[in-house]
Amino acid sequence: MTSARRSLTLLLSSALVSVPASAASYFYAVGSNNHIYEVSDTGVQRDVRDLSGLVGATAVNGAAFDAGRSQFFFSVPGSGSSNGSLWYWNQATNATPVSLGLLPTARPDNGAYWDGAYWYVQQGTTTLHRIALNYDLAGNPTGLGTASTATLLHTPTLSGGDLWFGDIVIKGLSGTSATLYGATAAGNQFFSATLTNGALSGNLSTTFLGTVGSGAVDKMQLSFDSAGSTLYGHAYDSGQWFTINPANGTLSASLFTTLTAGVSNGFQDMGGASASPTPSAGVPERGPWLALLSVTLVSLVLARRRR
Repeated sequence: MTSARRSLTLLLSSALVSVPASAASYFYAVGSNNHIYEVSDTGVQRDVRDLSGLVGATAVNGAAFDAGRSQFFFSVPGSGSSNGSLWYWNQATNATPVSLGLLPTARPDNGAYWDGAYWYVQQGTTTLHRIALNYDLAGNPTGLGTASTATLLHTPTLSGGDLWFGDIVIKGLSGTSATLYGATAAGNQFFSATLTNGALSGNLSTTFLGTVGSGAVDKMQLSFDSAGSTLYGHAYDSGQWFTINPANGTLSASLFTTLTAGVSNGFQDMGGASASPTPSAGVPERGPWLALLSVTLVSLVLARRRR
């Protein structure tokens, strides 16, 4: 009987640790209603933070995520030609977002984080911006540091609507190098560029990889999962989610759809993914079978003990 109880206990423990919690991904994005949304890799959508009282009604954009520090960055557009500002929100604590200062341009509509810096391509141009971030000893951003730029060289050359971007994402390869992936707004160019740490300068060649999206799948927002292994895409026009082959831009079948509350479009921009949800948002359902299995096994163990 003792052996049976031990076997059931081991089985229960094995079932609990087999849950893919460590492989979970919680993606963070900004909506056109100036709310931050969390979307699990199973398609569970949660509204985790209302920014409108802080930043006003103009739609924020340029989302980026530092997964190592659980810091989500977003840009607030400037009025007219005025410079926009960069803000950050601590995803792990759900603290009130903080402004870090003015950006070099009025409106970043895409963004990425890498190498202690915020990156974006200036819309209507081929200019890549790198904005270094200043930190305190605890690793909290305190303001914006040195800004630098490089000109992206595309083949075929970008022109017209292709000078407007859906999004960029950066995958770190080491402490000193990374690959930037970008998608133009209509998906006509999906490209990559090799980055090295430190300030930008001069020209930066890109590699044409293929197309991502179409007229029906427009303004693709990009993010790797929390493990940095799978590239996801979210279409602004339809709210559909896909996985993307980073070698050629090929899309999977639609995985699920999420929309900004009250409207029929998806999110303005995706920043990145965490392996843990935002505290106040709760934990998205990872499979009801686990709860049922756990209760059943515990009941069996208790029944054995009563005999």
